[in-house]
Amino acid sequence: MSNASSLVVHQLCFKLANDHVLFDHLSISFPASKTGLVGRNGCGKSTLVKLLIGALTIHSGVIQAAGSIAYVPQIPDLDHVKTVADFFDCAEKLSAWERIKAGSSDLHDYQLLDEDWQLAERLQYSLTQFGLQAVAASRLLSSLSGGELTRLALAKAFGSAADFLILDEPSNHLDSDARKQLLGAIQQWPAGLILVSHDRQLLNQMACIVELTSLGAILYGGNYDFYHEQKAIEHQARTLQVGDAKKALQQARLSVQTTREKHSHKAAQGREKRNNGSMDLLMANSKRGRSERSLKKMLIKEQRMITNATMDLTLAKSQCEIIDSLTLNLPKTFVPQGKILLLIEQLCFSYSAKPLIDNFSLCLQGSTRIALTGANGCGKSSLLKLIIGELTTSSGSITLGTERICYLDQRLSLLDKGSSLLANYLRLNPQATEFEAYHNLAQFLFKNVNALKYVKDLSGGEKLRALLACVLMAKHPPQLLILDEPTNHLDIASIESIESALTAYQGAMLVVSHDTVFLKNIGIEQRIAAPFIGH
Repeated sequence: MSNASSLVVHQLCFKLANDHVLFDHLSISFPASKTGLVGRNGCGKSTLVKLLIGALTIHSGVIQAAGSIAYVPQIPDLDHVKTVADFFDCAEKLSAWERIKAGSSDLHDYQLLDEDWQLAERLQYSLTQFGLQAVAASRLLSSLSGGELTRLALAKAFGSAADFLILDEPSNHLDSDARKQLLGAIQQWPAGLILVSHDRQLLNQMACIVELTSLGAILYGGNYDFYHEQKAIEHQARTLQVGDAKKALQQARLSVQTTREKHSHKAAQGREKRNNGSMDLLMANSKRGRSERSLKKMLIKEQRMITNATMDLTLAKSQCEIIDSLTLNLPKTFVPQGKILLLIEQLCFSYSAKPLIDNFSLCLQGSTRIALTGANGCGKSSLLKLIIGELTTSSGSITLGTERICYLDQRLSLLDKGSSLLANYLRLNPQATEFEAYHNLAQFLFKNVNALKYVKDLSGGEKLRALLACVLMAKHPPQLLILDEPTNHLDIASIESIESALTAYQGAMLVVSHDTVFLKNIGIEQRIAAPFIGH
């Protein structure tokens, strides 16, 4: 690893295929430490990463990379890779090592191994670091789950001797245990690292944060919490600057109006004196000439004042990123404190001979908020589907204490993707008027014509926000809200909007999520960890 490793972007320009300018003379330097790269979905984070590694060609500008780079994309490209050993580029050497261990004296085997006697040990260590110790080097990649493939890509990258690691949304497909393993690997990584993520727990391990916005790239020297505080301070200061510039423009216009009124009043007095003969013609013409010259100078001065004040306001606005935030007034969801909304007694369920859920019991009362946590495949989503009746229990019972239950699955299937937001709202709330639909969607930042957007054209965060508008702004909102991985693939701004909506909601919640910060922010009171056996 090189001590002088760095990544420098200077005056970078890049256009998308539709000629949309994504980066216009972008400049940023990534230090040889741990850096979080954040920004709203669509701002170009993944594109910038691909430019950094040379997977895309810049239109102009310079990218200087001193040192080697290991890259983990959101979805690893494994089309031409068959086994774990192939993925680690060591299949031939590993086969030679196995033959030598078995007693081979073939010179070709020794040449292939090239005295790399620790190869198998290093590979096993890399796999173990991400909980893949039971995965054999000969294992076919086609037999691995999405989460296992992500962990495999991370194991290879962290096992490299690269000067920079670039990780693009590495925690998207990871469960709680795998996230802890990733967290530990990041903490121990000794070289440069760029992390593109919406996982605030991971971002708090960074030494600095680079934010991509419509204004460019800005470096903040600190972790995510520090960056978040600084952003709030900056936004407040720039909002005040815009307010001051608006006041200055108003004052300039008022000053111009007052000056003109005074000039008009004096001109009217002069005309009156000239007309009634109290001033001789020579003096009157002289005063009129001076008045016209004075008016000309005044108009030039006024124009300069207005222009300068307008330019100051334009500059202040250009430096102030527009950030919409939710300010909600949700309908009240009254749930009596002792009311049992969900009662599960000795529940058993299995897809095969081995039980997935065994003798599990749970009582959810009042406005309690419970999170279901645990590894992928341990039965969390299955438990939710049993509760709403999509799956049938093997034994035991599930009793619902209210009809006002809403289940938001990962695909947000309550929304009709081919219809507008307005049409979806009216379909899900048939008693609502069109005016009420517009008003309620506007509270969730879908104002005016934005309510006519089609669901299929929205980002993941916008879809979830739209569905929450349809559900939480109903005349009779649900008393129990069931959510399955609601923050997957959302940017931080979208997650914070969802947190704001769920914090304002007064009912009970049952949530499946690996995002510990999200669970804390929405007021989760109890966590139940899988496996769901005999609780």
